Amino acid sequence: MSQMLKDLFNKLMRGELIVIDLTHELYTGMPTYPGDPPFIHEYVKIGKNYGESTLSRISGGLHSGTHIDLPRHFVPNGSTAENIPPKEFMAYGSVLDLSYKRFGEAITREDLERFRDKIQRNYVVMLYTGFSKTWGTEEYIYNWPYLDRSGADYLVERGIRAVGIEALSIAGWPGKEGYPYPPRVPRDDVVYVHYRLLSNGIYIIEGVTNLDLALSRCRDGEGLFLFLPLNIRGAEGSPIRLALICEPK
Repeated sequence: MSQMLKDLFNKLMRGELIVIDLTHELYTGMPTYPGDPPFIHEYVKIGKNYGESTLSRISGGLHSGTHIDLPRHFVPNGSTAENIPPKEFMAYGSVLDLSYKRFGEAITREDLERFRDKIQRNYVVMLYTGFSKTWGTEEYIYNWPYLDRSGADYLVERGIRAVGIEALSIAGWPGKEGYPYPPRVPRDDVVYVHYRLLSNGIYIIEGVTNLDLALSRCRDGEGLFLFLPLNIRGAEGSPIRLALICEPK
């Protein structure tokens, strides 16, 4: 083991570095984006005695829970999971405290420019609004704070690696046939924000939680983010186990 990696491991064991899980659990009946396949976890067999195994299976959309959007999600012929090296899904970054934003309100260029020093090239930027506390409610499905066109343009200009948000979509709710909640944004805005980010090499992480813990426990709200997708051939997205390694305050 290299000394550098050994030192990192020892710091974790001594509590000089901490790990914060920023991921929702995946479970049957969990909230999913309107129209996406429901997530289902079920046991095929259950071991009750020594020597018996337990086996279960899952079904659902690849954008269930805390997940990553990869280029193919909105970019025709864009990269898919198996074509992107793992190092792309590890980067230093910051949590931005946008908790003053109201539900259903846009996060704009002006909002992000207040954090210019924390939005640097190849950084991960996490947009904290407190919205994840509505998990399991109707509000969570339809009425989230979202990134608008100007905010997406600004992040592209800054050359970040990835952006995360607590909602199940980085863009606003465009409305959907069969769902009564009124649209917040035009469908074209949803396409623009996703395409603008993904076509410029910025991964989108949606369904994030525990960003309040990152702000309260991590020095400067910063650290190393790990957000690896499953290596599914042809996948345009994937559930992830999103973690932040940071120095405690």
